[in-house]
Amino acid sequence: MAVGSALKFLWPFGRRDAAEEESYLPMPATIVPHRDGIRGRPDFPTFRASALDRPLDRRREERREITRARFALATFLTPTQPVADRASFAGRLGVLARLISAIESQRSHVVLYGERGIGKTSLLHVLADVARESSYIVSYATCGADANFSDLFRAVLHDVPLLFHRDVAPNAGEAESGGSLADRLPAGKFGAGELADLCSDVTGTRVLIVLDEYDRVADTNFRQQVAELIKNLSDRSARVQLVLAGVASNLQELIGYVPSIRRNVIGLPMPRLQETEVQEMIALGETASGLRFDPSLTRVIHLLALGSPYLARLLAHHAALEALDQGRLTVDAGHLRRAIDQAIIEIEGRMAPRTVLDMRKLVGGRYDPLVAALAEASRSIDGWFGARAVVELLPASTVTAAQLEQELAGLTAQLGLETEMQDGERRFRFNDDSLPVYLWLMVGRLRLDSGTLEDALATA
Repeated sequence: MAVGSALKFLWPFGRRDAAEEESYLPMPATIVPHRDGIRGRPDFPTFRASALDRPLDRRREERREITRARFALATFLTPTQPVADRASFAGRLGVLARLISAIESQRSHVVLYGERGIGKTSLLHVLADVARESSYIVSYATCGADANFSDLFRAVLHDVPLLFHRDVAPNAGEAESGGSLADRLPAGKFGAGELADLCSDVTGTRVLIVLDEYDRVADTNFRQQVAELIKNLSDRSARVQLVLAGVASNLQELIGYVPSIRRNVIGLPMPRLQETEVQEMIALGETASGLRFDPSLTRVIHLLALGSPYLARLLAHHAALEALDQGRLTVDAGHLRRAIDQAIIEIEGRMAPRTVLDMRKLVGGRYDPLVAALAEASRSIDGWFGARAVVELLPASTVTAAQLEQELAGLTAQLGLETEMQDGERRFRFNDDSLPVYLWLMVGRLRLDSGTLEDALATA
């Protein structure tokens, strides 16, 4: 394959002998089973606690503080589930304050948007928690591609007691029997106008309807009905407000261009985590578990996470477990290296074996600056990036955007890229959305091995 001379120092494609083929990056170390001891087999993996959240008798030999730390990590620094309460909610307080102000002070409907995995669902859970504390009725729904307007909002109004309908007396039989506002909806399908009529009769409370993952809704009629509902609720000063959340780069991308409701909606972008917020996240985990992270690790986890709460929690969680498995309450650089290996293995489990082999050939030595730039550039809201964005991330590069665009266009198959033209510029995106994070962590792992933790990643 011919490669432009200006890019030869960047690309690992071409002929290599077998020894060179194996030299790019070693496979992460094999996961060692926990030595829990069960039925005479000391190396057999087993659960450390019962489903009742109590330590199992066979774990009595583990120090009490280690066991306590394990339980705390199941709540704090958990990467696979959104934060469910304020006790484990780190950072984002400014965004939460703006969200509450938009709802409370401006009586507005709100659209929360941002990239995938940036913490929108966690923020909505905490919003629901503090709103219910202030006597709001909160109905939370997760949208799907086949969402049906009538079915979804009928389920939502089941959460609103009929007691809060202005025409229902507190001692009425239907109120005392536990009826809900959904009982007043017409049978079968209904539209935004009928729903708004009913919601405008809510009194004695305020209702928040949270629709998460709104970007997944494919039905344009559903979106039009929601826009009409927002307009009607606002025009009638109804005590019902909507909070929509989804993956998007701006307000219009999520709800469409609807001029009639623009003054009724506040768009709230969800930014990436700042380093101080990563520090707060780790500090909460330390306080709850009794663990202590080496001070240098917070900076490195921040750099590795690229502003993603999911990645920050994933790396901190795995590093903490590595320390606990060694019977230690102090997390150091070695534990973080193993945590990165664990994360890489997890991501590889979501990828095709052929893709794993191809991507491993990309990473190593003098080639990793380009791979890191590709990985970081593709961490946009929708995954699309241009050659100019990649060139800007390359250290002291002599490659022009035009040169790089030409080479990327010829290497889409090898890199697993799709391409399109937008406004006269060619854009690229990885076919597998796991690849940007995977490549970034692979490069980060190499750089951690090549020097001091922070200095190794500072050039990323």
